[in-house]
Order: sequence, then structure tokens, then C-alpha cells
Amino acid sequence: MFFPYQSAVFRRQIFFRKVPGQEKDNGRHNFTAEYRSALNVPYNFASLISAVTAMKIPAKSFLPNIVPAKIFMPVLMSMFLFIGTFFGYILPKVEAHLMERKREMIHALSESAMSSIRYYAELADNKSITVDEAKRQAAAHLRRLRYGPEGKDYFWINDTHPTMIMHPYRPDLEGKDVTDTEDPAGMKLFQAFLATVKETGGGYVRYHWQWQDEPTRIFSKISYVQEYRPWHWVIGTGVYVEDVRAQIAAITKRMTFIFLGILAIISILSVYIIWQGAAGEAHRLEMEESLRKSENKYRLLAETAREIILLFDSNLQISYANTAWKRISGYLLSEMKDMNITDMIPPEQQEPFQAKINQISNDRPDDYLLETTFILKNKRTITVEATFAKLETADQLSTFLMTARDITEKKKIEAQTKMQQEQLMQTDKMISLGTLVSGVAHEINNPISSVMLNIQVFDKLWHAIQPILDNHYEENQDLEVGTMAYPQLRERMPRLLLYSQEGVERVKRIVGDLKEFSGHKPSDLRETVNLNQVVEKAVGLISSLIKKATCNFQVVYSESLPTIQGNSQRLSQVVINLVVNACQALTDPKQSLSITTGYIEESEEIFLEVRDTGPGMAPEILARIKDPFFTTKRDSSGTGLGLSISDTIVRNHGGWLDFRSIPQEGTTATILLPRYSTDEVVGRMI
Repeated sequence: MFFPYQSAVFRRQIFFRKVPGQEKDNGRHNFTAEYRSALNVPYNFASLISAVTAMKIPAKSFLPNIVPAKIFMPVLMSMFLFIGTFFGYILPKVEAHLMERKREMIHALSESAMSSIRYYAELADNKSITVDEAKRQAAAHLRRLRYGPEGKDYFWINDTHPTMIMHPYRPDLEGKDVTDTEDPAGMKLFQAFLATVKETGGGYVRYHWQWQDEPTRIFSKISYVQEYRPWHWVIGTGVYVEDVRAQIAAITKRMTFIFLGILAIISILSVYIIWQGAAGEAHRLEMEESLRKSENKYRLLAETAREIILLFDSNLQISYANTAWKRISGYLLSEMKDMNITDMIPPEQQEPFQAKINQISNDRPDDYLLETTFILKNKRTITVEATFAKLETADQLSTFLMTARDITEKKKIEAQTKMQQEQLMQTDKMISLGTLVSGVAHEINNPISSVMLNIQVFDKLWHAIQPILDNHYEENQDLEVGTMAYPQLRERMPRLLLYSQEGVERVKRIVGDLKEFSGHKPSDLRETVNLNQVVEKAVGLISSLIKKATCNFQVVYSESLPTIQGNSQRLSQVVINLVVNACQALTDPKQSLSITTGYIEESEEIFLEVRDTGPGMAPEILARIKDPFFTTKRDSSGTGLGLSISDTIVRNHGGWLDFRSIPQEGTTATILLPRYSTDEVVGRMI
């Protein structure tokens, strides 16, 4: 069996020798390549393909009758990819790395030679020797230096004329002008040296030169040259490309044997994989045939049923879905073949579903009723009520039959009924609370009215008795009333009476606001409402809660705010709800809470903005904040109806309620309401 060695690296692994009887052609030597013929390998991939296709392997002797291309082709392509990677990428990388190391080596050697020259120059600078003597000793020192595998690689020196100063293998050039000296390719190499050092101070030059001390052999060479400017010397040393190629050839030979061994192992494994894959494919076809025979027994019943019917294995891999499920879900059977049934179930319901499957036995299918949710192709969800049964097939593999009924509409009706019941209960509680508040307000009003009258009487008495006390004080300067000196009493008494009067009036106003808020007004939208007054009354009712929640509270009322048509009691309920939620969101009294009213002339809308600087809300919570029964305060008696009802009230007023929140920065609730217009038809709350 042959293997291709077609690569740039391998083509360069040739043994160069001069061909007897042939002359130079344009200054270049001709070479022959014997290395490839010695290994006797084909030169391209086409040869390999031809060789493989020409091999007549009796497939029936060790492979199943059917070997699908999807099993055979990946293995074959993997082998070709391995071969191409080895010869097209790895070996060129090795060559490039080795060549780079050689370059680094001659650069380092050149620096070492420059250090020696600097040493002799320093002796001359110190007047230990003359400059000429320093140059002579430096040239002699470099002449003796050798390195390389055979100890024949060397250094040379020429000046910037250029004149050859020292060359260990070409003493005939020393002292001569080498300006026009050319290599066999016609390159004026010493001029190239000067151009390189003049441009960068040092660099690499590639040219042709004799093989070490053998002037009859010419090879390609890479040298590093740099200039010692004080003496105008150019010092150079280099390596022969043939040396690098020889090393690469040796490495390639070793790696080729390793590669052949690896390829042999891969070939054996590939045959085994193909055999196993073909056997598995044949087994799968047999199973499909058996399954088709079983499906024919119940297909007609399943396809005409209105309920959802699914078949899946113990790994929850779907094998069948009836027409009802395909119509409801939007999935094709071909799309579901590669799906796991848990892919269509929300993550939080996957564990109960799996647990229910694990409980199924062969003899009691009717007891396994499960309510779960499925995600359809359009990302919509439905709720189903499912029963399960476990089927045993001929090959003893477990298959599960699921029959489900879509109860999404039923759940919606139940949720709406529950919400209505909750709203009725809440309404009933509010009515009871309103009755209680009205009664308490009535009971408070009587003593409050008495106190107000008594304060007025005390005020009149004080003004009547004060002249008498003043006269008595003029006669008796040490007059005291109780434990208080009369001058102090005369100063404090008017203020005490005034504060008492104001306090009683405030209690009476709060009681009146409570009676109005809890009163049984009709739900008409017929009132002309000033939003500033609604906010003022709402803030007065919950002022104690606001003081406990924050010490940084602010209300900004817009002047000349247009009126709106609606129900002040319902709007007050919305304002209280938003402010209470904002207070409950604050975690530190230093966090701020502000209420702002205003008017947008462009859209002729009145807005109310409640802003807090609390912890804010995550996007997933913000998206559901107005859903009925959704609350994050379930442990603190939250019902989840406050914002849902508030949103309904605002929409009934022709407006809308919006929330914006940034985590760790706060939340802003905004209400937009249309201004009052006499042209509008008066509506009624829903």
C-alpha cells in the first residue's frame, strides 16, 4: 500500500550532487533528486485514491451487507485529513521552526564575534595596544573560531569599501577589492552585505557560496552580517541550507515511520468502526421494520382521536405523535424525531414529569394522571391533563404511551373565576371596612365636636380673665398659676389654645377623608376631578406610613393642572396603592420617594409619577407586575391584586399605567390620563 508524500517539505528533502558532464547554466548548478526514488512513493493524492479503489476487498467476508456512506465516508475523510495535516502542515512547521532556530543561532554567534572585536577595540582605546595591533589580533582571533557539526563553519570580515579583511577559507581574496564578486547566480553578494548593514545595521542575506573549505562545491547559504562602525568592518557568519535540509530529511524519515505506524493503527480502528457502524445500522433498520408493523395496529385510532397521543422511549425520545398533537403544537413528526419530550416542557416541571414516568408500572395505567405544561413551536404554552401507560415491545424495550387533553381554556376560566371571587372578597372586605370606618368616624366626631366647642369656650374665658390677671400681677409680682409663673403662662396660653384647635381640626379632616374614601359612591365617571386634590388627600391618609418608610419624601404639584373626568374615589385608590408599594420597596429611610403631577401639552394628557430609589425589580418580575395574583409579598399577606385592579381603573379612565425599573436604582410608576373634554361621552366604570 502506498502513501502520498506530496508536500513542499518533502519535495525539498533531496540529496544534491553535481552531475558529471554538465556545465553551469546561467551561473547555477543543476542537481538531481534521488531521495524520492529511493523510497518509491507516489507523488500525489490521486495515486492513493486509485490504489485504494483498485483494492478488491471481499466485503461479505468481514463487513455486513450494507455499509452506508454516512459511516464509511467520515472515516475515509478522517484518514485523508490526517495525511494532509501531517505532510501539509506539521512538516512545514517543523522546517520553518528549524530554519528560525538556525537564524537565531547565527545571529547569536555574530553578536559573540562583535563582543570579541569590542574587547580588542577597548584595549586600543585604553592605549594598551595600537589600533592596528587591535585589528590584527581581532582578525586573527575570528580566523581561528569554528563551530558546526564538523567544526568547519567560520566567520569572515570585510570593510565597507568593500575589501576582504579576513576569510579563513579564501585567503586569496584577503586585501582585494570584492565589490564585483558574484555568486553563481550572478548576485554581487558583498554589495548586498553592505546594503543590508547600511539599511538596518545588521540582517540576513541569502546567496550561493562554496561548501566550507571545498571551493568546488557550491551551495545555498544564509548569513547574518553586521557592521562594527568604529573600524568600518562588516562581520558575517552563516549556515548552509543543505545542512538544514539534511536535518529535516532525518526528522522526516523518523516521523514518517511513526506516521506509518499511527496510520496502520487508524486503519485497523477504522475498519472496526465501519463494521460496528454498519452492524448498528442494520440493527436499526430491523427495529424500524418491527416498529412499523406495530404502528399499523393502532395508527387509525390514534390519528382520528381528538386527544393528544405521544409515544416515547425510556430516554424520553419521541417516536410517534398523532395528528391532533401535530395540529396543536405546529411541529412536524420529522422535527420531533430528534427531540426529547422534556424539550417541550418548562424546566421547573421536568423533574415532576420524570418522577411520574418512573412510577409507571405495567398493570395500573389509569392511576397516573398528571397536569403539566407543553411549549409549542410558536413558544405559546398549553396546559394538559395526561395519563400514561407502559408498553412492552418484542425486543423488551420500554415504550411509554401518553394520552393528554388540552385544558388550557378550562384553566383560564378557573383562573378568571378565582380572580372574580378574590375581587368579590376584597370588595366585601372594603365594604365592611368602609362601614366600620364610617361608624368609628361617627363615634369620633361627637367628642371631637365637643372638644372644639370647649376650646372656643376656653379661648373666650382666657381673653376675659387675662385683664384681671394682668392687674393682679401688677400688684403681686410673684403671682403663680399652679406651678407656672404668670408671665410664662400669659405667653404660652394663646399658643396652647391655637395648637389644640389645629390638632382637633386635623383629626376631623382625616376622619372626613376616611369617610369619603370608604364611602359607597357609585362607580360613575361623571366627576370633574383635580388630580392634585386626589394626591393631596391620598398622601394625607397614609402620611404615617410615608414617615416610617422615608425621611426624604417630596410632592411636586403642577400649577394650573387641567381637570379630568372620572371617579376621584377610584383614582385615590390607585394613588394609595402605588405609594404604599413604593414605601414597602424602600429598605432604608435615607432612600427617597417623590410624587409629581404634570401636563403634556402635545398629547393633552395629565400624568402622575411615583418614583422611589429602592432596590428596583428584575426584568422577569417587571414583566408580570400587573398580572392578577402575582406578588412577591405572599408571606406578608400580599394578594397580587392591587396593581391589577389599579391598572383596570386607569384603563377605565381612558389612560394607561406603566412601570420602569432598574435594579439597584429604583422604580418609577407613571399614569397618563386624558384631560377633561366636554365633547366626550360620559362613561361608566366597568
